[in-house]
Amino acid sequence: MTKIARIKTDLNIDVKEFTDILRNKELLIFEDIQGSKVFVQWNGERFIIKPKSLNMDELNIIDLTVQKFYNYAFEFFHTLPDSVTELLNKNWWFCFEYFPKDDVQPANIEYKRFPKNGLILSCIVKGTKYFYEYEELMEYSKLFDVECLPVIFKGRLTSKQLEVIELYLKTSEKDLDYIFGDDIVNFAYFFYQILNPNLENSFLMNNKEFNDNLEKIIIKIDKNSQYSFEILNPLYQRLSNTNNTNYTEIYSLILLSFLEFCQLKNINKYKLERITKDQLYIEFICEIFNKYVENMGKDIIRWNFDIPDFFREDKFKINIDLLNNKETIKNIKSNEKIEYIFKIVLGSFNKKRKKPIGVFDEHTLIMFNNFVDKLSSVIENRLKINRETSLTKGDLHDFKSYFQLKYDQMDDGSTIIPDVYDEFEEGEGKKKKKGVEPLKKGKSPFPTEPFTPKKEQL
Repeated sequence: MTKIARIKTDLNIDVKEFTDILRNKELLIFEDIQGSKVFVQWNGERFIIKPKSLNMDELNIIDLTVQKFYNYAFEFFHTLPDSVTELLNKNWWFCFEYFPKDDVQPANIEYKRFPKNGLILSCIVKGTKYFYEYEELMEYSKLFDVECLPVIFKGRLTSKQLEVIELYLKTSEKDLDYIFGDDIVNFAYFFYQILNPNLENSFLMNNKEFNDNLEKIIIKIDKNSQYSFEILNPLYQRLSNTNNTNYTEIYSLILLSFLEFCQLKNINKYKLERITKDQLYIEFICEIFNKYVENMGKDIIRWNFDIPDFFREDKFKINIDLLNNKETIKNIKSNEKIEYIFKIVLGSFNKKRKKPIGVFDEHTLIMFNNFVDKLSSVIENRLKINRETSLTKGDLHDFKSYFQLKYDQMDDGSTIIPDVYDEFEEGEGKKKKKGVEPLKKGKSPFPTEPFTPKKEQL
């Protein structure tokens, strides 16, 4: 098997064995779609939504406040009629590719058409198994009123089709153009012509237009989840992720500055009035952030650093409509740097972190996690209701009230960043940074010189 093909099984097989597996089998072959993956379950009372994978935490009111990215999905699912929800299996997870409102490029591939209601049903998870039965997916996509998995071919491949696929997989990347000519320049067009020449365009593209940056096609044996095969596009281009590495040091400096400010405050004295854990967290961050801006606002504005381009898109902006603190809203609106710092702070102090990043060393990481524990303890002591049953309902009620507000349009653009710290963590690896001395009282934590990324960060 050449490096341009990958088989997602534990089998160690060559090209001939691969095509033999496909021969005389009922196959489902579809285009890989790059939206933003969400898993959705109806539990009988409300929808549970998880981003990326089933191992992720459920999206909560904090996630929705940090950015507007998921507004459209929450509004869609939470306003579905009873005629839909009463037909849903409460034990199943429905996996969708999600596109924020009017965003045709939430990941690496730019499309020309926005999918119906911004969602594409790609599979159904029953227990621990992922099911791709086409008739079932079509049935539920119609129920949800969304688009279905973009199937190119369903049935048995002919000998001629298998012969062309086998030849493609045996051809080295440098010889593809020589063997197949101009047809291979557009990977999508090449395989659509082999598998289903009646289709005049690839998925989410205009008539007679084929996506020129499709990453792969996926092959599954119908009604058999054991096998999953991928044929890769050697010309596929990913979007650059330079933002993550370029801004790591600034990001960690912001966290360190806010953390050290919090060390000087008695967090037990804040009178918090909200009634759920997440609401209390937001309320606390708003209260102490206002004090932070009061003390450090001038230094923040003088601090010469660049804000990531993605932050300027509306879908990644703070969801001000979910904030109740008027002073915080005023601070956010006063300066773009202050809004960016609030976004980082709000999305970072609600859970402990696993490894250092940027200027965070092991000691600073321990200090950060200890503060997260302390803050969590303060919030827990404020709770007067049963967290297991009432908290999530309270959060859902708050967001449902948000549905009545005016819904903003979102711009096209960058990839989703649901947890900025996690994204930076992945880029850091095991690289160690020198320790950072605690700030002396009255000393500004912000450099006055422009920030220049280190060579290894570029």
